[in-house]
Amino acid sequence: MTLSLNDKANISQKKTSTRDSIKELAKKLLIAHGYHKTTFGVIAKELEITTTNIHYHFGNKNSLVEEVVTDYVQLAISKQQAIWLDESKSLQEKVQEELAFNRSLFRKFNPSGKTRKPWSLISRLRLESDVLTEPTRAALAGFTTSIRAAVEFAVEHAIDIGELKPDAPKDDLVLLLTHLVDSLSVFAQDAGGYERVEQFLSAFSRVVLAKYTI
Repeated sequence: MTLSLNDKANISQKKTSTRDSIKELAKKLLIAHGYHKTTFGVIAKELEITTTNIHYHFGNKNSLVEEVVTDYVQLAISKQQAIWLDESKSLQEKVQEELAFNRSLFRKFNPSGKTRKPWSLISRLRLESDVLTEPTRAALAGFTTSIRAAVEFAVEHAIDIGELKPDAPKDDLVLLLTHLVDSLSVFAQDAGGYERVEQFLSAFSRVVLAKYTI
C-alpha cells in the first residue's frame, strides 16, 4: 500500500509530537528527581507508551539526557543574553529583570513560594556530573561561560556610557554577578523560598552597584 502525502505528514507529525513529549517529561523529571530516578520506565508509564518507543526515538538514556540538557542550556543562554546584552536598560534594571525571570521559573515548581523543590535543570544535574556524558557536562559548563561573557558586556557597557564610575572594579563586579546568576536556584533551595533571593539581590544592588553608580 502506498501512503498519501497527507498520511506521511500525519505519521511524521505524530513521531515529532511523541519525541517532544518524551523530552518535555524527561526535563521535568530530571529537574525534580535527578538523573538516576529519571528512567525510561517512568517516562513510558506517564506517557502511556512503551520503552521500546523511547529507545526508537533516542537510543539510550544518555542520548536523551544530552539532547534535553543541550536544548535547555541553549534556551537558558538565550534568555540570559536577552537580559544582559540589552543596551536600553541600566545594570540595576537588568538585576531586577534577572530576578523576575528566575521567579517565574521558581514558581513553576514551587507554586506556594515556600517549598524547596529544585527548579533548574542546570543546577540539578551539576550535582550528578560524575554520571553524565562529556557532551552533557560541556553543555552545563557552557552556560557559565556564556553568562560571564554576557555579564561582562553589561558591566563594560555601563562603564562606557557613564552609568558606572570609570574606576568601578569591573572584574570584581563581573565575578560577583556571574556567580549570583549561576547560583540563584541553589540559593533559593537553601533559603527555602524565593523571597530571600530577592532580598539578597536587592541588597547587592543597593550596597554594591549603587556604590559605583554615577
